[in-house]
Amino acid sequence: MIRPVPSFVLPGMFYALDRYMRSRHSDYANFVIAQPLDEPRSSLAALRDALFPVARNAHTWICEENWHPLGVAQARARPGNLAWDLTFLAAMTRRDDQPAFAAAQDEALLELVQYALNAAIMRGVHRVFARVEDERPELEIFGKLSFQRYARELTYWLPSATDGLDALALAPDLDAERASSANGTAANASVPLRPWHRHDDWGLLRLYDSCTPKRVQMAEGLTGDEFVQTRAGGGRTWYLPLVEPHCVAYVYDRGVRLGGWMRLRLGRGSQPHQLWLMAHPDEPGVPRALLRSALGMLAREAPRPVLCLAREYEGHIVDALRAGGFEQCAAHALLVRHLLMRALWKREVPAVEPRILYGVKGIGTSSTRMSEGEKAHYATHDH
Repeated sequence: MIRPVPSFVLPGMFYALDRYMRSRHSDYANFVIAQPLDEPRSSLAALRDALFPVARNAHTWICEENWHPLGVAQARARPGNLAWDLTFLAAMTRRDDQPAFAAAQDEALLELVQYALNAAIMRGVHRVFARVEDERPELEIFGKLSFQRYARELTYWLPSATDGLDALALAPDLDAERASSANGTAANASVPLRPWHRHDDWGLLRLYDSCTPKRVQMAEGLTGDEFVQTRAGGGRTWYLPLVEPHCVAYVYDRGVRLGGWMRLRLGRGSQPHQLWLMAHPDEPGVPRALLRSALGMLAREAPRPVLCLAREYEGHIVDALRAGGFEQCAAHALLVRHLLMRALWKREVPAVEPRILYGVKGIGTSSTRMSEGEKAHYATHDH
């Protein structure tokens, strides 16, 4: 039986318990999706969640049998409530490795994801996103539910920011040298940066369009608010001390457009520093300049590892990270499931079937049999 639960901290409790048991050579659950390094929310929301562990934008479901939990799933709504992100998905484990129980685990995961999709359809959600470790066997479950892979996200790890600065000083940048020789500038020259403000949303969205393939843009279908929330970390340049980590963001302003953008999130406790980069493809020397500036800022903080996320199609960012001594430590598949399809003229229906029906009009005033609109049998059918 699957039922919703009001407390949104339940998956986090299960995940913390699983980390604790794994540190003692055991396990509690098989987490297919987890968010150990959660993005900071707004200051008031973070304080509210710390005092009252209930969130309006989180939906949690638990699968149980005879009051014994079999799995748990959670989805969080993006701004506008047009898209959800699967933030947690797990199935409980047992000591014995019986094939029958392994099949029951897969069935629990399948039912949880299907329940989340049905809940999203009932609430008018257009897209559901998932981020799953690459090469996991559970990816087959998402394929059965018509999820599509649209990108691959790579995780890069650097032991120390100082080591990265030393590696960048020794590694030559041939593309930047060619561009600098043509412009008469130094290859390792730094770029002027200024703090990122909320009015830079449009320029940042144009920068995203310039360095993102069209197929990925169509798959994500990001609105302005969704883009700022997912890629720019909410668009805030301030933070609440002692509640959320310190985050700073800078842009390389070219006047008519943005040539680059970077964001730093300082680690605390056992968490590493986090780094995000975005550079215009027509600026060959900007990725290394941004990375050099970011590592210089992190080198002044307490020594910690540096974590950076980059997508596989961002080759100029990946080359800069490798030149700085970053090593790839993980890869995740980015999946999306579109829940709405264009079925009739000016009308949308839930995409519960893989078929897509289009309303077609004839040339000029001549109509076709597909242009009958609401009189057709598929138009009057209750979807």
